[in-house]
Amino acid sequence: MRAGLSKSEVRAEDITHMVAVAAGMGREFRTLGLIGTGHFLSHLYQLALPPLFPLIMIDLDANLAGLGMAIGAYSVSTGILQTPVGFMVDRIGGRRVLIAGLLVNAIGIVAAGFSTSLWMLGGFLMLAGAGNSVFHPADYALLSASIDKSRIGRAFSLHSLSGTAGFAVAPLIMLGLATVWDWRIALFIVGAAGIAAAVMMMIQRKTILDVVPRATTEPNRNRKTTGWRALMTRPMIMFFLFYAFLAGAGSGLNTFTVTAMIAIYDIELSSATATLTSFLVMSGVGVLLGGFVADRVKRHDFVLMAAYGVAAACLMLVASRFLPFWLVIGTFAMAGFMRGLVNPARDILVRRAAPPGAVGSAFGFITTGFTVGQAFAPPVYGWLMDIGSPTTLFWLASAFTLIAIPLVFASRERALYGEET
Repeated sequence: MRAGLSKSEVRAEDITHMVAVAAGMGREFRTLGLIGTGHFLSHLYQLALPPLFPLIMIDLDANLAGLGMAIGAYSVSTGILQTPVGFMVDRIGGRRVLIAGLLVNAIGIVAAGFSTSLWMLGGFLMLAGAGNSVFHPADYALLSASIDKSRIGRAFSLHSLSGTAGFAVAPLIMLGLATVWDWRIALFIVGAAGIAAAVMMMIQRKTILDVVPRATTEPNRNRKTTGWRALMTRPMIMFFLFYAFLAGAGSGLNTFTVTAMIAIYDIELSSATATLTSFLVMSGVGVLLGGFVADRVKRHDFVLMAAYGVAAACLMLVASRFLPFWLVIGTFAMAGFMRGLVNPARDILVRRAAPPGAVGSAFGFITTGFTVGQAFAPPVYGWLMDIGSPTTLFWLASAFTLIAIPLVFASRERALYGEET
């Protein structure tokens, strides 16, 4: 019994504490739900068009290299704006930025359904990409402000899982909607869902604890560590390159796996789509388990090395064409699982490396590397498909994955592996 308190007073105090903890966790779950919905849609939008390529090619008289460039336009605008958006989040908070970005992203996807030429499609996707630029800088800053640090690994896991789920269901949703109606109506429907989600987030905005804006005036001794200069550190630059190579691998797998599987194994569109879906679903399973791993290990770089090594080996097996198709499905799914397993550990490493008070700009800068890879890789993969070399897709994705591994170790600094502040 606490000194000076009766048993009834102790019980009342404990009950009040438990109620407060439960209320806080309830708010955290609602926060994860709101932010996760936006993240889910942002990933669905990134993969909304590739399953429709065979239909869009006929309608717009386009080739795969051209469609790869249109997808690249989405990533270019995201990449250019992501770090400036991160600075904005650190200055004014993330809620308004996130809601506005989701709305612009959804409107761009709706507009893409009105395209009558490849150039028009690329322009609308560039608009959608501008909206997409807000998610990583705003989401990670808002989660860091809203979630207790003892649960941050699992929170990052659920956040990553929402994005992976968007990737996983995108081929089935888009192909299903296009089968019932057409590819244009499919874009209209998923875009309208994003507009509705932005309205809901606006109504429930007070659920999310916002970022404490950084003071506009700082002591002279601290000015040298703010802005772009604060991001020009070895960990930040190495993580930038790390994300770029991973995106170079992932963009090829997400965008052209369906087309490549049809070319290599002469299978139906539905079977090829199911193969990609298995990869993405197992990636989601890996992300979910990865949250528990991230909260229990200290050397997250070793987790990344082992998982990406296995993923690269699986992609090499797929590229070798030695396996029958039914084994290819399982091998490709294992690659997805390993890629997903490391996401929470990766995010914690980035959060620890971020300069104080600059989580938004740090994630904005680093994930710009991700969009750099997404922008430049799809045209290369599309060209490889056009010249009749579909297996090269998997060889190149494996090579990019292996190149990313030493970059994690090159980013090591003692502060990264100490206690979180």
